[in-house]
Amino acid sequence: MIYALGSTAETTLVPGVADHAVTLDDPRLAREFARKLATLAAQGASVAVCGGGLTGIEAAAEIAESHPGLRVTLISSGEPGAMMGGRARAHLNKALDRLGIIREIGVRVTTVRPDAVELADGTVIGADLTLWTTGVRVSPLAAEAGIETDARGLIVVDPTLKSVSHPMIHAIGDAAAVRQGWGQVHGTCQSGLPTAAYTADLIAAELRGKTVRPFRFGYFHQPVSLGRRDAVIQFTNADDTPRRLYLTGWAARTYKEMVSSSPVPTFKASKKMTMSVQLSKGGKATRAYA
Repeated sequence: MIYALGSTAETTLVPGVADHAVTLDDPRLAREFARKLATLAAQGASVAVCGGGLTGIEAAAEIAESHPGLRVTLISSGEPGAMMGGRARAHLNKALDRLGIIREIGVRVTTVRPDAVELADGTVIGADLTLWTTGVRVSPLAAEAGIETDARGLIVVDPTLKSVSHPMIHAIGDAAAVRQGWGQVHGTCQSGLPTAAYTADLIAAELRGKTVRPFRFGYFHQPVSLGRRDAVIQFTNADDTPRRLYLTGWAARTYKEMVSSSPVPTFKASKKMTMSVQLSKGGKATRAYA
C-alpha cells in the first residue's frame, strides 16, 4: 500500500479562518476565489493574503498583477522570503513594491472576520476577501490506524520510505517523516515527486527480487513566481539553505515555467526511457546517511 494523502491548510488554530478565509486546497474553491477577485477588482475592494511563505508570496503577486484595482495586503509573522539570500530577497521586495502590495510584517493574525483581519498588536486590516496560506496539517488517518507517526502525524519511515511499524506501507510526499543526513525533509513538490518516483521504482525492483539503495534527497532551488512576467530563483544547498547563486527577471521566469511544466512530460517520457524527476540527491550531505 502507498500512503500519499498529503496535507491541507491548517484552518483550526486561528478563530474565524475556517469560516471566513479561503484556502487553495481545492481547485473548485480556487476557481470560485478567482471569480470573486474579478468582481471585487471592479469595486476597488481589498484582499488580505495571510502567510509570507512561498505560496503567500506567489498568490499576492499574482492577484496584484492580474487585478490592479485591488488593494492587496500580505500579512506575515516573519519576513517574506526569509529563507532566501539577501540579494534574491531584495529583488522579491522590489517586485512586491512594484505591484503595490502592502506588507504587514512581524505580527501574527489573531482573528479572521468576514470583513477584516485582526492582528496581535490590535491592528485591524479591512479585507473584503481573505486568503489563508499559512500552516499545514496532515490527515489523522495514519495515527488513528495505529501506524507509528511523529508529533505532527507524519508516518515515520525507514531509509527506503517504508513505515517502521508497518513495512508493507510505503509513505510518500508530505505524509511521510523523511529524514536525511542533513535533517528532515519538509513537504514541497520538489521533495514529493522524488519520493513518489523512488517508491514506484522500489516496488518494481522488489517484485523482480532486486535490492534498492536508500532514498537520498537534497534541495536544489527555491523558484518563486512574482506575477506572470517576473520571478526569483534562489539556488540552495541540500538542506535548503541559500547559496550565493540566484536568478531574477526574464531568466528566472523562464526557469520557473520550465520547472512547473516539467513533471507531466517527464513522467510520460519515463515509459520509454529512464528519466529522473530529482535534481539533487544531496551529495556529501546524504552520502554518509545512505
